Amino acid sequence: MDPISKVFEEAKKNPKMKKKLRIKAAFSLVLFTAFLGVVFITIGTFVSMKTGSFLEMTHLDFLELRARYGLFMMALIITHLAMNWSMFRKELGILFG
Repeated sequence: MDPISKVFEEAKKNPKMKKKLRIKAAFSLVLFTAFLGVVFITIGTFVSMKTGSFLEMTHLDFLELRARYGLFMMALIITHLAMNWSMFRKELGILFG
């Protein structure tokens, strides 16, 4: 068993940590779903640029959607980094230390 799996198994036994892990897992699922939206918008933008429209949306429609969705994604990413700040700092220490 790798060290990360071991930490997660131990955390599952602690009710407080289990609750925290559930919140992080739910947020990660929202972030992943939003990422799939980014993939769809990117494909739609590219196709509508070449053909004039995609799923009855013009290139301009996709650019407007992309601008709004970009703000939503930035908020999700900032929240994700805030939720995982201590782990992120340790990873940066390993990367640059």
